[in-house]
Amino acid sequence: MLFTVEVRLIGRDLMVTMSRMRTWLDHSGVEPDAFRCSRGSPTTTIRLDFKDEGSAVSFAKTFGGRILGSLEHVYPAESVEAEQRFGSSAD
Repeated sequence: MLFTVEVRLIGRDLMVTMSRMRTWLDHSGVEPDAFRCSRGSPTTTIRLDFKDEGSAVSFAKTFGGRILGSLEHVYPAESVEAEQRFGSSAD
């Protein structure tokens, strides 16, 4: 079973956010099964598939995403933790 995390970006720099995501994945030793990015106006949607639920939950919590198909796994961004570890979103 795959756990798909969706992160919606509104008004954030896509390249900076993707760089932070890559840093998080490398730091956590996690490799997603798939990565998809769709750009619209004004929202960019990023979806990653994880084999491990724990990794999906942790990624969703860090980046303010949600696990698709699960009403109980919607997370606000843990901006303090993410900013301390991966930089400020104002960069």
